[in-house]
Order: sequence, then structure tokens, then C-alpha cells
Amino acid sequence: MSKLRELAYAIDPALWVRCVLGVEPAAWQAEFLRAPLGASIVALTARQVGKTTAAAWAIAHYLLFTPGGLCVIACPAQRQSKEAVRRVREILIKVGAELKSDNIYELELKNGSRVLALPSTDDSIRGLTVDGWIVADEAARLSPDLIAALRPMRARRPQARFAMLSTAWSRTDPFWTAWESEDPSLIRLKATA
Repeated sequence: MSKLRELAYAIDPALWVRCVLGVEPAAWQAEFLRAPLGASIVALTARQVGKTTAAAWAIAHYLLFTPGGLCVIACPAQRQSKEAVRRVREILIKVGAELKSDNIYELELKNGSRVLALPSTDDSIRGLTVDGWIVADEAARLSPDLIAALRPMRARRPQARFAMLSTAWSRTDPFWTAWESEDPSLIRLKATA
């Protein structure tokens, strides 16, 4: 691969998905992938429109192009977090990435970058400093305490992106509160079936 093409892929994750993975991301997925460093993203989606896939693409891209980087995925159940990491693994294997550690809770590449599948309890995830992606998948079903435990993970690395992805559930959950907020710094994405 030429240095210019590699640079283009490093700069534009949507281009990387299109050219390397051979998939055309939906418009909202491309916007998600191109979110600037430090972005807070709230994506309200229908079921089965590719929210976990978009997060897996973003994380795989970050791990490949950021040696020593760390990303995390939190879902309502540990099983769901493991499945999300499994999607990241499938992408990394497809592009020929060399894995140093490969298990159901964590992947580590030879370049030192990692992704962790977090449990759905806030008391066991504190203390991580994330510089890549913090993904709260099915965020409407996560507890306020878990969301509160995820946010400080980027305190020392403000370039980390924080993404809450979810289908609608309740008008009182942390996801809906963020979606309805007047916070102009939030990137709001919506994907219908």
C-alpha cells in the first residue's frame, strides 16, 4: 500500500471501510466514523441498522492506526459486550492485523492497542484511561451509574470519543436525557429502518 493511501485511510475511517473492508457505510455511519477527536455522539437508531457494526469499524480503525491506544465497549450485558468485541476481532482478522492477545473480553494488537468488553456494573470499570472510543451500546438500557462511570475515562485524554448508541426505550434513561438535552456540543445522529 502506498504511503499516501495509508495516510488517507488513517485520516478518513469511512474511506477505509469503503476501500479496505469493501462496505459502503450508510450516511449516518460515515458521519459517526468521521466524528472529530473529543466528540460526544448520541445515535438514536432503529434495530438492526448497523450501530454496533459502525462502532466496531470505528474501534478497529482506531486500533490499527493508533499504537498503544485503548477503546472500551459497554453494553447492558457482558455477553453483548463480548459480541461487540467479537465484531471488532472479525474486522481485524479480515484486514490481516496481528493479534498479541485474543480472548472474549479483550483484544490486543502487536502494536499495543487494545479493546475491552466491559461488564454492565459501574463498580468494576473505574480507573481506566481511554484515548480512543468509549462506546455505550444500547445505552438506553444502561444504568445512570454505568454511564457516569464511563464519562471520566476520557478526563486525562480529552481526544477520546464518547458514543451513546441506542434504540429508544424510556424517556427517563440517561440516553434519552442526552438526546433531549440542549447541549450544542453533542453530535446527534438518527437512523431509521
